[in-house]
Amino acid sequence: MKARDLIEFIEEIGRLKLIPRTGWRFHGIEAPESVADHSYRVALVSMVLGDMLQRRGVKLDMEKLLRMAILHEIPEAKIGDVPFPAFQYLPEETKENAEKEAVRSMTSKLGELGERYTKLWTEFEERGSLEAKVVRAADKLELMIQVYEYEKIGYRNLDRFWVNPWNRRDFDVHPIVNELMKALESKRKEIFKLEKERGENEDA
Repeated sequence: MKARDLIEFIEEIGRLKLIPRTGWRFHGIEAPESVADHSYRVALVSMVLGDMLQRRGVKLDMEKLLRMAILHEIPEAKIGDVPFPAFQYLPEETKENAEKEAVRSMTSKLGELGERYTKLWTEFEERGSLEAKVVRAADKLELMIQVYEYEKIGYRNLDRFWVNPWNRRDFDVHPIVNELMKALESKRKEIFKLEKERGENEDA
């Protein structure tokens, strides 16, 4: 493996800083987060979840967990962010094959290191370990935190995220995930409570 190949790998994944999370545009978000923004906080949420699980006696490989979190969106550097509404028109097999080929293309010149990265990404996709399941839960929890933050600055057309079971499908990995989700929902209620109180005061 050449130093140039490593630089090109890092540079290519760096495109994630320029790729918006496209689905937000369907909901009127004017300047949505980038895929890199999302990936960073998924790594942060994964770290927090991992630490909390370890404190509760769960055995985890934290290095593996964080590596998965960092790598989990890398195919989007090649194929872009496919929004959720498009899935009904895009066969799951087509998406999976495109992502696998994108990862293979990006890691093919990295030798054993590339094989390691590919294995970690595949394990995440297949929910092949406890670490993978924790990162998948972190992925969805980060999404819901972002929904809350958009509502916090005034967006009001995001209710469907809170009722869509797809956004909670990986929360069964451990009760702590649902504890955090309930705390987030409580904070969300405070937004609308304050908004209602302001409206009542203005009408008085």
